[in-house]
Amino acid sequence: MKPIIATFAVLALAGAPLLAAQQAPPTPPAQSPAKPEAKPDSKAAPTVTGKWNMSVDTDQGAMASTLDMKIDGKKVTGTIVSQMGETTLEGEFAEGKLTFWITMQGGGGEMSLTFSGAFKEDGTLAGTLDFGQGALNWRAERVKDK
Repeated sequence: MKPIIATFAVLALAGAPLLAAQQAPPTPPAQSPAKPEAKPDSKAAPTVTGKWNMSVDTDQGAMASTLDMKIDGKKVTGTIVSQMGETTLEGEFAEGKLTFWITMQGGGGEMSLTFSGAFKEDGTLAGTLDFGQGALNWRAERVKDK
């Protein structure tokens, strides 16, 4: 009995617009006044898209690297290049917080590194790097266009 009722409900919902179209003549869409073009908001949320010079504070001193990130919705993809080589990164940028991770070969085998951070008032990114044995601080500054 339930499948029959469900079938009738689907048919009724599907046919309702057809019945309404047959009973009432179509009304032309209302013309709204032209809207002025939106101007870019100078206080728009910053984006992580682009190239960044990053520095990680280690026991042996600062380790420099370059990030190149793209964002699609919340998903972040890109590369990180350092003295260890180049590897891909993936992560997320949501609610002002950036999290991305990389996998690389270390002396003891494969290592996963997770970077977490956020924008600072000066437009830089900063946060911590978790490599499974503690956390290191990192910061990144956007590469300036020449």
